[in-house]
Amino acid sequence: MPTRRQVLLGAAALAVVGAGVAYEESDDPRVRRLLHKVGLADSPDHEVPVAHVDRLDGTFTSAHVPEPVSWTVTLPSAPVAGVVYCLHGHGNDHRMAFRDVHVPDVVAAAGLPLAVAAVDGGSNSYWHARADGRDPLTMLLDEFVPLVEARIGAAPPRALLGWSMGGYGALLAAERAPERFRAVVAASPALWTEAGATPAIAFDGSDDYHRNDVFAATAKLAPLAVRVDCGADDSFADAARAFADRLPHPNPGGFTAGFHDAAYWRSVAPAEIATIGAALHST
Repeated sequence: MPTRRQVLLGAAALAVVGAGVAYEESDDPRVRRLLHKVGLADSPDHEVPVAHVDRLDGTFTSAHVPEPVSWTVTLPSAPVAGVVYCLHGHGNDHRMAFRDVHVPDVVAAAGLPLAVAAVDGGSNSYWHARADGRDPLTMLLDEFVPLVEARIGAAPPRALLGWSMGGYGALLAAERAPERFRAVVAASPALWTEAGATPAIAFDGSDDYHRNDVFAATAKLAPLAVRVDCGADDSFADAARAFADRLPHPNPGGFTAGFHDAAYWRSVAPAEIATIGAALHST
């Protein structure tokens, strides 16, 4: 049964439609997001053939996260020429890259010999050191990356790709260790331009926000290929645009039609993987 909130949202959306305000005609993103919530407006989507790739799964004990950490790596049939490290969004885990966005399938469809690696950073960690002692960013950089490279027996060029909370985390990781990556792609990054606008779940107060403010360190991204994509009807679109405007180089991404959902992330995935592929194959 639908919840009371869903019923109210549905009634509001139907009222909008009944008033003759079509999705394409409305210039109010709040209206379009309302229609999306009740299934009356969709993001663009993109499907690629399922790739039959080798897959490694496991867990490890981390010095920076209290619980066992789960991970997955997929491998191309050709020798690995690069690794795409994927950072999941809020309320999700490492399986998001494979189950929701189908990154290995997109990589295979592009004909790129890239491994895809994802680790569970915690459903609401926001990929940085928190007051409770967990530090998923250090876990990613100092534990998971070496684990992956030990498993594949090489240290190929690396890229970061993240969605929502993970988009923010990918940007933060790239700024903290730019020498370790060639590219970073943030899809619908969960960004706020000031500490007062952030939800309590994302940062442990104003000081925590400023310690981990990706807007303040964009100059560190100069050596990398950096791409930001966000749906025009995403609530993070304004902050994502503000971040993209501060990049050292023009943003190859864009702000096209779409919401904050997996369909939109699948729709931009081929272009994002193309950006990563070009960066990892550059000399």
